[in-house]
Amino acid sequence: MLIGLGVVAIVVVWLVFSVIRKALGLALLAALIIGGVIVWNDPDLLHATIGFASELFGAR
Repeated sequence: MLIGLGVVAIVVVWLVFSVIRKALGLALLAALIIGGVIVWNDPDLLHATIGFASELFGAR
């Protein structure tokens, strides 16, 4: 009885964490897409971002 309850608890916890991980991944993907659209549509922000990235990666 207790072993079955423990197995069920482990399966439930595994399902909850897998759903949370997937939801966080989708939220991160949505944030990257929204951020990219915002940067792409704002020329000043786009130039600032390109300048920051070129300084960060050492391009001239």
